[in-house]
Amino acid sequence: MMEPGVREPRPGRGARVWAALLAAKLLYAAVVGGIIAWGDAYDTRTAIWIGRHWFPEGWLSEPRGRWERHFATWDAEHYLYLAARGYTVETPSIAFYPLWPGLIHAVGRLTGLSHVVVGLILANLCSLLGWWLFHRVTARRWGEEVADRATLLLVLFPGSLFYQFIYSEALFFLLVMVLWWGLEQRRWGAAWIGAYLAPLARGVGVFAVLPIAWHALKTLPWERLRRWRGGSAAGRGSEEPGGRRDGWGPWLLLAAPVLGWATYLALMWLWRGNPWAGIEAQRYWGVHAISNLWNFRKLAEGFFEVRAWHDFQGSLLDRLGFVVLMYSLPVQWRLGRDLIPWTLMLGLVPALSGTFVSYIRFEACVFPLFVALGALFCWLRKKWPFWAFAGLSLAVHLHLLWRFLHYRWAG
Repeated sequence: MMEPGVREPRPGRGARVWAALLAAKLLYAAVVGGIIAWGDAYDTRTAIWIGRHWFPEGWLSEPRGRWERHFATWDAEHYLYLAARGYTVETPSIAFYPLWPGLIHAVGRLTGLSHVVVGLILANLCSLLGWWLFHRVTARRWGEEVADRATLLLVLFPGSLFYQFIYSEALFFLLVMVLWWGLEQRRWGAAWIGAYLAPLARGVGVFAVLPIAWHALKTLPWERLRRWRGGSAAGRGSEEPGGRRDGWGPWLLLAAPVLGWATYLALMWLWRGNPWAGIEAQRYWGVHAISNLWNFRKLAEGFFEVRAWHDFQGSLLDRLGFVVLMYSLPVQWRLGRDLIPWTLMLGLVPALSGTFVSYIRFEACVFPLFVALGALFCWLRKKWPFWAFAGLSLAVHLHLLWRFLHYRWAG
């Protein structure tokens, strides 16, 4: 449903947005190729150490080839291991959720391509679709100008570099966008797909119950109230101009993320004989824990434990990202209170569970942040603050990209 005063997207606009996003992907690929071709700073020592200490014997004792080694750094190697070996033995890799490596494995078998190539193709396809869907939903609700700026800031955001590589962010973001679009358009089938699969891609996906519950609570009770009062609204229910009604759709949708989480536990029970094996494997990193979700004191203390500009722990960049998100909350509230549950799911839960570890990467999926920033910069009379923010984002993004490709910590 469009906000009052917002025009319908112009015909053909979607194709132009799609072309712009595709062009951005091609330009990004050229930049990545240039960094690899003319760079000579790959951290071979770290690659060898991680290969020997974090993976079972016989997996990788030496770095990969000249080019593919740059695309198998950090978490990407875990996903590639799971795509090839599955969850057959006890290893830190089983802490990662199965949908992404399972998809890489399936497409690899169908095409005969290497898992590295398949992972890169799938990541870029998923993020391309996710970005386009984000622009489409944002434009329909808040207008094309907000959508254009929000999408540009999303693409340039430092943590968005992982949308191009073998990480689960691209798939997870696409599923979140499918769920968001389904809720906005009352397409319960699509919403079910996004809500059910999200917990199989990332653990935070189970918290999709928050935005779904908000949507359910703001619709069905009012439908019942109107029916009880009678009058002209009697019998119409919560209905759009096109004649669609919510009915029990959003309430039944609440079961989808719960069933997705239950499917994950069942798979771990089948593969490892212990439904909690993946969660228990988080001990290898020593940062993420379910108990952190209600430990707000630890969050507050961890916020001030800054140790470096950007590192695995104590990252100033991760905490600055969290500050920007907090400052965007009043704008989100003004744009639509239904954005807040999404921010709780995608922004607050990762901050709590991991005490800001990898937060700049997780924050790339917090789409209400970019909607709020896009709207805020549209409200300002001058254009230079938008371009200054976009330029700063791009500079940090390129810095993290260089670090990632050379096996330095990026998120």
